[in-house]
Amino acid sequence: MAERDVDIAVIGGGAAALAFAAMCGGRRVTLLERAPRVGKKLLSTGNGKCNLTGLSVSAEDFNDPGFAGGFLTRFPPEKAVSFFGSLGLRTRVTGGRVYPYSESASSVLDALLCAARDRGADILTRREVRAVTKAKDGFLLDVAVLGEKGETVGSERVSASAVVLATGSDAAQGRDSTALFTALGHTARKFAPSLVPLKTDRESVKGLNGVRVKCAAELCGMREEGEILFRDYGLSGIAALNISAMYARGVAKRGDVVTLDLMPECTASETEAYIAAQRGRSAERVLKGLFHSRVAERVAERAGQPLGEAPDAAALARVIKRYTLVLQGTCDASQAQVMSGGLTVREFDDGLCSVIVPGAYAVGEALDVDGLCGGCNLQWAWASAHAAAHALSRA
Repeated sequence: MAERDVDIAVIGGGAAALAFAAMCGGRRVTLLERAPRVGKKLLSTGNGKCNLTGLSVSAEDFNDPGFAGGFLTRFPPEKAVSFFGSLGLRTRVTGGRVYPYSESASSVLDALLCAARDRGADILTRREVRAVTKAKDGFLLDVAVLGEKGETVGSERVSASAVVLATGSDAAQGRDSTALFTALGHTARKFAPSLVPLKTDRESVKGLNGVRVKCAAELCGMREEGEILFRDYGLSGIAALNISAMYARGVAKRGDVVTLDLMPECTASETEAYIAAQRGRSAERVLKGLFHSRVAERVAERAGQPLGEAPDAAALARVIKRYTLVLQGTCDASQAQVMSGGLTVREFDDGLCSVIVPGAYAVGEALDVDGLCGGCNLQWAWASAHAAAHALSRA
């Protein structure tokens, strides 16, 4: 078995791992990534454009505002933009969301890789960490060396003074490696898909597959305005993805009601008044003047409204403002942008060092911190990487 001595071993090669390597000064960092290349998931974020952060990202966008808030205060979105600027990456802002100027995630990955290497980081791919044990002066990592087909072709024992778990989750073909730290005494909440399409009763979406609407979606008190994409199994689109967090976090459950407000800019009385004012027009003409024809037909059906007759303003307004669907769950992790769950955050200090096993750190999705769409989860990756890098740079 080959032996390797390193200063800081980082398990994972995603956004948080690379940012940590780019930020950590004065210490030699070695990244151990299972895949053939680092940053694979980063390349798919924001539909390949990489929404780096959002200027309005706040603690309230996360499942644990009390914990996430402190890190966001120390490393807010403005500092993330400044950090990437210091790496030579120009950014642009669209609707409050920050993207690389190229609108290509590969630019972000290239900037992080160059910065990590400039800092002297070693990046080793096809390395699967299978166990982490506490040693007298640090940690021992049992590492499998993988071949082109993922088969084990060798093994290494890595000795490190500190270890950083930055493996993310099993969202979008990722991998859950929190067991490496639960074996050291940590606890974790089981991962559940978040920012993921919702499954609903089929009757409510019958005939609507592929139709997009701008509306407000609500689930268990969480209301999100944005686009909904009807699917034959339920709802996708940014508004549906955001409210899926309520199910992932255990607030919502199967059988709860998802409500769509199809005219969110109008009150119920304003909606009713608008329909009532369309004198001389059939319900069909009124509804198709507002919505896609298939949505119009479903609204009329729900309201018990014959399309060829004069509109019943009150009945139609009730359905328009409250089109309900019954929640049946979510799609699986392969369609999730992020997972809700991970290592218990109270077991880590404000530098994200374990209070159970000193010298062990965790960043990014490995921790039980998940945010909404709009750059929240990458902002957490940068902020958590900064906290751990700052702590280890001073160690």
